[in-house]
Amino acid sequence: MITREEALRRLEAVANEIVALRTELAEGWIETPGEHATQAFLAKCGGWEDTRSPEEIIADIYAARTVSNRGADLFPQENS
Repeated sequence: MITREEALRRLEAVANEIVALRTELAEGWIETPGEHATQAFLAKCGGWEDTRSPEEIIADIYAARTVSNRGADLFPQENS
């Protein structure tokens, strides 16, 4: 458990970070026209690069799926 002083110090650090992020956002925000939004996103994040065909990727996704009973006990079925 942390002390009150430590909690206040951490909150102050978070508040300072939010102020810094807000300032950077306000100074660096550039509106992107709707038709170019996808291209702007891809330029910042990069594209997906894969040498496999779409069919191979889909097959890999299906092959990696697993069956889980997790959460099954949240809604137990009543025996009638």
